[in-house]
Amino acid sequence: MAEALSDDIESNSSNPISVQVNYPGPKHDIQYPLNIQYCGECSLPLEYCEYGADPERCREWLERTLPDLLNQMQASGNANDDKSGEKKRQTRGGKGMPKGKKKFEAQRIVLNKQQRKGNKFVTIIQGLASNEVDIELARKFFAQKFSCGCSKSGDDELTIQGDVVSELIDLLPDKWNQINPELIEDKS
Repeated sequence: MAEALSDDIESNSSNPISVQVNYPGPKHDIQYPLNIQYCGECSLPLEYCEYGADPERCREWLERTLPDLLNQMQASGNANDDKSGEKKRQTRGGKGMPKGKKKFEAQRIVLNKQQRKGNKFVTIIQGLASNEVDIELARKFFAQKFSCGCSKSGDDELTIQGDVVSELIDLLPDKWNQINPELIEDKS
């Protein structure tokens, strides 16, 4: 039986299968190489900007930089739209609209000291992000300034190894001007 199968495969492989492909080749009315314009906002080709994350910003960029091309695209777009009027936007899936950053109201900055095992302490800072401080930059700054470990424990919370509450009370308003010294609260 195995010999019969191998004979069938060998007999089929001796006759090559030819598939005819109808490739039309380059079009005569288009000059090659193609010169494609890309959007300065979304970096897509201009005809695909409407599918990008923010088509309104792309349209504004196009109005500022290439108004002639925008008029030409609008004229050709009106010719293609028979009765649909306005194109439908995708409502589910895909990239969607970019989410804006959360706006926080300036809250109190709470400094708290907690004792860990033995004679070890950590300092917990809460409320930096609500005062427009980049948490990741603050984490790196504190780790370098105090020569210790500093980690992000929540959306608006940093944990610094060691008892550095007294230094932070003076350091925070000096480093970040937007922090009001009256908003700093020591709970240790």
